[in-house]
Amino acid sequence: NANSYGYYYYTPNANVDNIITITGKTLPTEITATSGSNLTAMQSINSSNASTYCPSVPTAVKDNRDDSVYYIQTLADGNCWMLENLRLIGGTTLTSTDSNVETDYTIPTNAWTDTYTAGRVNSDYNTTTVTGHGPGRNYVGTYYNYCAASAGTVCTDVETSGDTFNVCPVRWTIPSGGADGQYERLAAVLDLINASSLTDSSATTYRYHLSIPLSGEFYSGHVGRLGTYGYFWSTTQSSSYATSMYYLRINPNTIDLSANNNDVRNDGLPVRCVLQ
Repeated sequence: NANSYGYYYYTPNANVDNIITITGKTLPTEITATSGSNLTAMQSINSSNASTYCPSVPTAVKDNRDDSVYYIQTLADGNCWMLENLRLIGGTTLTSTDSNVETDYTIPTNAWTDTYTAGRVNSDYNTTTVTGHGPGRNYVGTYYNYCAASAGTVCTDVETSGDTFNVCPVRWTIPSGGADGQYERLAAVLDLINASSLTDSSATTYRYHLSIPLSGEFYSGHVGRLGTYGYFWSTTQSSSYATSMYYLRINPNTIDLSANNNDVRNDGLPVRCVLQ
């Protein structure tokens, strides 16, 4: 059985040819910590050189803004994805040279309140690891409300078309969501739309390569659903609620990419970036 592990026993019969073929299933190597020295900067990767610096295997790079090391990979949809959540903390100033911003933006450090109109982040869990799917370190990352995630460009409780700028490195962005969004297209390529469980064989590539921690969300001054659900911002405004954005959500067993998934912009969710 190609999906089984353990010992195999075989007793040959006399006077006949005995042929047996045993195959095994090799799981991807676990990603481990690495030094940031001499690594390619995320800010130097673009659509022209992605085939070199973002191949179809997990590859370590660094974020020049704080020298954090991340793993990236070109997945089955042809896009280069971060395999870990963004860990950029409050107090970091983003410029158009190093970040996907139009003007300088300093990530806020003020205490969390559930607000739409001012940026809020919680970095207490940014290097905490939790249960997840994939070979990555499964860092929770920093929780950003949408005002902070959009680098101060979507700070409202009324309907908006979503962000153009955000806290991702320059030439990277938060994925689009909803019907035909980048999350949905990746899931379709990996045949995840029809996968009812993360244990389905169709989910293997997703489970072992995209690396999704069950990082929960931050709201009302505390983290909730840590180790139970994973939520990730998209750039797409919800069609159902004026104060919400679509997101990707998973739990330990299922992948939920329903177009009805959305969260209010005053909650704090992790950010995952994809190369533009």
